[in-house]
Amino acid sequence: MKAYDVYRLAALFLLHVSIVQAEPVTCDVRTRIESGWICGLRRWAENNTVYASFRGVPYAKQPLGELRFKELQPVEPWDYLDASEEGPICPQQDVFYGKLMTSQKMDEACIYANIHVPIEALPATTQRRPSRDLQPPYETGLSDEEEERHPGLPILVFVHGGGFAFGSGDSDLHGPEYLVSKGLIVITFNYRLNALGFLSLNTSSIPGNNGLRDIVTLLRWVQTNARAFGGDPEQVTLAGQSAGASAAHLVSLSPAAEGLFKRLILMSGTAIPTFYTTSPAYAKFIANMFLSQLSINTTEPEEAHRQLIQIPIEKIMNANSLLIDQMGLTTFLPVVENHFPGVTTIIDEDPEILMAQGRGKDTPMLVGFTTAECESFRPRFEQIDILTRLNENPLLMISPNVIFNTPTSDLLNIAKRVEQRYFNGLPSMDKYIKCCSDTYYIYPAFKLAQRRVAMDGAPVFLYQFSYEGEFNVIKEANGIKYKGVGHVEDLTYVFRVNSMLGSHISFPPSNDDDMMKGWMTKIVRNFVSCSKPTCNRHQGPWLPVDKELRYQDIVRTSYYWSTYPNQSQHEMMQFFDSIYNKTI
Repeated sequence: MKAYDVYRLAALFLLHVSIVQAEPVTCDVRTRIESGWICGLRRWAENNTVYASFRGVPYAKQPLGELRFKELQPVEPWDYLDASEEGPICPQQDVFYGKLMTSQKMDEACIYANIHVPIEALPATTQRRPSRDLQPPYETGLSDEEEERHPGLPILVFVHGGGFAFGSGDSDLHGPEYLVSKGLIVITFNYRLNALGFLSLNTSSIPGNNGLRDIVTLLRWVQTNARAFGGDPEQVTLAGQSAGASAAHLVSLSPAAEGLFKRLILMSGTAIPTFYTTSPAYAKFIANMFLSQLSINTTEPEEAHRQLIQIPIEKIMNANSLLIDQMGLTTFLPVVENHFPGVTTIIDEDPEILMAQGRGKDTPMLVGFTTAECESFRPRFEQIDILTRLNENPLLMISPNVIFNTPTSDLLNIAKRVEQRYFNGLPSMDKYIKCCSDTYYIYPAFKLAQRRVAMDGAPVFLYQFSYEGEFNVIKEANGIKYKGVGHVEDLTYVFRVNSMLGSHISFPPSNDDDMMKGWMTKIVRNFVSCSKPTCNRHQGPWLPVDKELRYQDIVRTSYYWSTYPNQSQHEMMQFFDSIYNKTI
């Protein structure tokens, strides 16, 4: 045999091997979405519940190169995709989560979703290995008759928190094990963060709010592919925690998200700008700081864009890190946009105005806060020496939205009023944490509920999470102690924090903690099913917020405790109303 023939046979053999490997040797669970077949893994949740987990599924084309600041484009199709592992998280500097986040992979190509499905919900036809001869479109979904009989499971789409600057949808913090065992489809995902997600130059090239547009893209993707996972596209609940809750609420105010979901769960965050601001003046301020760090001195936005898409991601993230160290917890934020042709507008007006106009008022909401939100930030506050910063610049105790929407002559007077109410001439970390909790989380939760009642909109169910568990994930991760319930704690009874719980079968270490986990997941399960935390009269009297701001105090399990704002909360509301009514 001639050498040429040998090489030709070898090449044909390698081609055959590559064709065979195009179909995975083993595919534990599979389904076909619009872009191709995905192969996931069977995993186990509570009570030996088996679920199908599809991780690291691209929901759009990766925004690389010239696409760095562009709206996401449709993903390119594939034959088979290995969806057994989560994709890289988006570039970031984490200044809060610490041990709660364990991912070692970080990449600008980070637009991935994780879909977790009770195994019995997957359409049966998707489990049959397709024939080599089968050509698109693959007949793997349910027929119209089957869809009518089995409309699919409700879907929870969850937006991770992290100050618009860090975090991910990974199962280290957002383990789906509790919720899939309750019969829900759980979808978490990554979206662009910090400069990549929220830098605005007020141009069509870099309009801002790319992170929010990513959320809308993901919701559209869910509508397209819900049936492939055994889900009901008519029963999608959008949820989020912290900045993720604010992002979810902001998206709900946009016509771009109309029809993409049915209800909202907001945990420690709303679209009412308190810990952040949507002011274009702030967006310009932080953009100028960022460009200066990168030695981009042009006054032409398009030239700045040209340079930004050529700069290595490492250099961009170095500049971002310098800014977040200066700012504390957040840097780039959502912004009120101008309309640009070819760009999906998300925030077309100040969120306060949009809500006053009735945007989103027909969406049922479950809204919550914890008793001592900012205790979770104590290590970061100590790291940046917040008390010294407050002494040097008293304006730091005011919401940034007030700062960027108030005449300069009034700001010092507002700062003085805040100082008198919370510090009384003797600043301390405990007092600042109380001020922070009220300003950024508790007041806006009450205010959102109050406004919805005044509009006679869809019901809002409000809760205060007061349960102090024996095993506190935040305290354990950060090595700290405090009284009350901090930021993220309620989330840990809804999602399994796999980074801290490891291989434990159940929620350690006490029965009370395990019962609270069951209680919180039942509340979520009910709400995504019937738009109420209690779906029938036998489950207890959790009534929606009324004019007196009735809410549930979740301090223990087994019964519902309906209560009203106490005197301190009423005084807090009146105080911030007096500030916001004059400035917004």
